[in-house]
Amino acid sequence: MNPMKLKYFVCALAVSLASQAVAEEFRVALPEVAAVLRTAKAGDRIVVADGDYRDLELKWRGAGAEGAPVRIEAATPGGVKIGGASTLRLAGRWLEVAGFDFRGGTAPKGAVVEFRCGQEVADDCRLTDCVIDEYNPVRRDMAYSYVILYGRRNRVDHCTFAGKLNLGVTLIVMLNEERSQQNFHRIDHNHFAPRPVYGSNGAETIRIGTSQQAYKSSNTLVEENLFERCDGEVEVVSVKSSDNIIRRNVFFESQGVLALRHGDRNTAEENLFIGNGIRNTGGIRIVNAGHRVVRNTLVGLAGERFFSALAVMNAVPNSLPNRYCLVEDVEIADNTFVDCSNIEFGTGRDLERTLAPERVVFERNTIVNSKLAEPFIAVDRTDGFAFRGNRVALGEKCALQGFKNIAPVRPALPAEAAMRADKGASRYRPAVETAVAAVREYEVRAGDDLPAVVEQAAPGSVVVLADAGGDYPVSRAMTVRVPLTIRAAGGGARPVVRFNGSKGDNMLTIADGGELRIEGIAFSGVLEDGKALAKAGISTAADMIRPYNLYVDDCEFADFGEGGFFAVKGTQSTFAGRVEIRNSLFRNLSGDAIHYAAERDDKGRYNADDMLIENCSFYRILGLPINVYRGGSDESTAGPYVRVSRCNFEDCCNKERGSVVRLVGPQVLRIEGCNFSNSGRGGCAVRLDEATWEKVSIADCNLWNAGRILSMTGNAVEGPLSEIEPDYADAAAFDFTQRPGSPLAEKAIGTEK
Repeated sequence: MNPMKLKYFVCALAVSLASQAVAEEFRVALPEVAAVLRTAKAGDRIVVADGDYRDLELKWRGAGAEGAPVRIEAATPGGVKIGGASTLRLAGRWLEVAGFDFRGGTAPKGAVVEFRCGQEVADDCRLTDCVIDEYNPVRRDMAYSYVILYGRRNRVDHCTFAGKLNLGVTLIVMLNEERSQQNFHRIDHNHFAPRPVYGSNGAETIRIGTSQQAYKSSNTLVEENLFERCDGEVEVVSVKSSDNIIRRNVFFESQGVLALRHGDRNTAEENLFIGNGIRNTGGIRIVNAGHRVVRNTLVGLAGERFFSALAVMNAVPNSLPNRYCLVEDVEIADNTFVDCSNIEFGTGRDLERTLAPERVVFERNTIVNSKLAEPFIAVDRTDGFAFRGNRVALGEKCALQGFKNIAPVRPALPAEAAMRADKGASRYRPAVETAVAAVREYEVRAGDDLPAVVEQAAPGSVVVLADAGGDYPVSRAMTVRVPLTIRAAGGGARPVVRFNGSKGDNMLTIADGGELRIEGIAFSGVLEDGKALAKAGISTAADMIRPYNLYVDDCEFADFGEGGFFAVKGTQSTFAGRVEIRNSLFRNLSGDAIHYAAERDDKGRYNADDMLIENCSFYRILGLPINVYRGGSDESTAGPYVRVSRCNFEDCCNKERGSVVRLVGPQVLRIEGCNFSNSGRGGCAVRLDEATWEKVSIADCNLWNAGRILSMTGNAVEGPLSEIEPDYADAAAFDFTQRPGSPLAEKAIGTEK
């Protein structure tokens, strides 16, 4: 070592030792930390007393030194619980925050934790061994993040981020100014816990930069993290800047991908993707130039297109940075793909994205899948690829140049316990559902206070309407806040629920925490003298954060006399994981029968992920019998998935420009075995607004004196459609199934198989 370097080293060591020699420990309550930081010195420890702290706007500024940070820590890791409307702002240099739990609160503005305070950013600071869990607002469309990184050389490690249900990226690296560029942040050993499908763009787990900073170098390192079932949207990790490294992470059953979305020269290496055949589990998507994708292992991924195990995108000619720039000068090498359904080259090709990738080296990769005949799907030309030394074990021998047939080889995968080891806060345990006690039944007679019984029912219980054909008036909505079944006792006519309140309300409202199964009930919208009209039969609450499920079987919805009152509806910014409506009758309705079309901003948002409408009959509907909407052309989500099977539509929506079934934007749609009779005469029996990539099909349907099928692509109909006059079993009694032996019954149209 030369004399000058030795002198510098000795001086630095002396300063460090001196700082540590005079380091102090302060024991304080959480609100006192900011004051102590004003005089704290390098190496000091601020120990926060355990307790529950609420509604605090924490602003911590301070300065430590390299090797001697000022450490702010919980007296017991996890013992300091921060909730209510609390946030943390961190600024200065060499501060270390450890052991705090943010649980069950909400961020009134900005993120929960930001590495800046006012105009001052944080450099060389650390957030470690912390938990942010269930930190959500009352509505899912209120957007904010858990953590936002500004400044340089900050670290987030061994933290757990869980329970995020609202719009917004979980963790963002900002590059909005020069002080935050070339930041060399490190995000490592964290556990990103399950995040459900959001149903819109903007629900990434990590995002590094934005399209406006695509060509700025971030130099962020994301390594050794666990992304467990992070399903928010297609981009689990969204890289929108240059010169980042994403390595040795585990993506476990996550319905999305690591997206090299904008920016150049990013590296994805030694990551492990495990899909276990789950829908939309994906791998790596590549846009832009100069990337290296090497030594990754991808197993059991079932995603397609943007969710593919590997998707090398087509580009837009002369593209703006925020669209799709040319994939060029990319190395894809030494990766292993086992039982992955899709490896795509030219993904996204359409009338806009016409430029195929250029100068892509695909070498020494291994592809094993006995169900595939070819190693990849060529959506566009592949002459821009160089294939060298790849190994394949497919269902058929591969004759492509650059590929060698081998015996199948399968990598050893770690157990889940090993994947979780040293990831996140070690004390964190996800909430475990307690064993449900024996199902409790609540018997309700006509005249009893049905809403009160529903609201007080225990989770998992059954509310039985005991009087067949009985009259069950409700003056306010039955509000479901727990998993619950409401059913008729059976053995006679359906019990009738009707509204007789003085102020309009739903008959039944699903609120946060609710999940509903309802069987054998009739909902009547007939107006009682001197009373208000119902708003809906079954609806979601106006403000919800949690996804829900709804199952309707053998129910009837009749005589709703106003156009804005719907039989079954999802309100704006609510989201169903699954809706199933079976064997039910909708008749004499002025509004829509099934309405999941509350999102109107055309940003790709929608109100239900999976919808099944089966063996239902619709009669004299002035509105739309089925109305599902997902507007815009955003490709960040894979839903909704809609199936309409063996339904009858008689005398429905015959007004000018009306539609019997209006389905705008489902990504996967199947209409089969349905009968449209005397319906849609002024417009359409089926109105679609589908993109070329969406999987939309209409098959085995009957159109008798009915409107046309309107399709954007003209490719929706599979095979011939019939035009046969239906022969109903008993239309006078509202039985619109086909009479046994009739032509449509023989074709299994409008009749349960």
